[in-house]
Amino acid sequence: MTEAEEQPLTAMVDYLRVSFKHQDEDRIIQNVLGIKKAFMIHEERAFYGYVGTYALDFIRVLYSVPGDAKGTLIELSGQGCRQYETFLKGMKKTWFDFLQQCLQNGGTFTRLDIAIDDHKPYFSLLKIRDKIEQQECTTRFKKIRFHSSVNAKDWQRGGHTIYFGSRKSDVHICFYEKNYEQAEKWNLPLEDFGDWNRYEIRMKDQRAQEAIRHLVDRQDFKGVAMEVINNYLRFVEARDVHRRYWDTSLFWQTFVEDFGHLRLFVEPAQDFYEKSLNWMKNYCAPTMKMVWEKDRILGTNDLMDMIHFSDMGKRQEKMLDVLVTDIDDMMIREKAFL
Repeated sequence: MTEAEEQPLTAMVDYLRVSFKHQDEDRIIQNVLGIKKAFMIHEERAFYGYVGTYALDFIRVLYSVPGDAKGTLIELSGQGCRQYETFLKGMKKTWFDFLQQCLQNGGTFTRLDIAIDDHKPYFSLLKIRDKIEQQECTTRFKKIRFHSSVNAKDWQRGGHTIYFGSRKSDVHICFYEKNYEQAEKWNLPLEDFGDWNRYEIRMKDQRAQEAIRHLVDRQDFKGVAMEVINNYLRFVEARDVHRRYWDTSLFWQTFVEDFGHLRLFVEPAQDFYEKSLNWMKNYCAPTMKMVWEKDRILGTNDLMDMIHFSDMGKRQEKMLDVLVTDIDDMMIREKAFL
């Protein structure tokens, strides 16, 4: 039996932003994240009104100008979360430890995404869409949007996505077919990924902060997920009575009940700068192969000369350091989580 069959529902931290009022990026990088600053690339540009960034691929720390109330921000994208799990594993810490450390250092969480992977799956998104169109859905959201696509070359359908609520609201839920998304991303057959739905719960500002405190106090991801799902969504069976008396659909009741078995899944990924390496593989490697073949046939050394006489910039030097250094040597064990 595969892990997906044994654990059809798993949850992951999929996005995180936490801000600190103090302007001490060294303290955030070393004491909160537990990463040696020397391995982070510094750029004097950033987002969200900040002026600079320290980044180890998708693990980012943004800072503001002295005196700016914005302070310092940690941002972990989905890939950043997987990469940071490598550090957590090395430090023998958990997400709960990290979240608590952020709070103890005065952190305010402005974004938290929890991704729930369903390999059973409990329902198809076409069924969910049909229930919505038949008005057999009770929800606190004001708007529901559908998205689907078709490949015009072979007329094969793409994955379905359903958005519940506005992106601007404090809570936003997204259901989509993860197997289709991964097949398209990696250009692999759909069947390689099996049945796979993903349900993302995206929380912002006060709702994110409340969820984090719940997680730290109870160390229980399923409780947060269940609370959001139960409060915002329910699918029902129409009867000849007022809709408030309609029974919950069996498939939805089973899905919600099985949240009791939901566990936090970590997938540490030490694939730093994979995007850059893939870009080189897809766009540079064919030309490099052509020059290499030319050198082989004509007895020239153009390719090696290009490499030999090229100078790496500071960014490439930092990337090289990360790619050739063991993860244990990039951590600050004695200062982290103090």
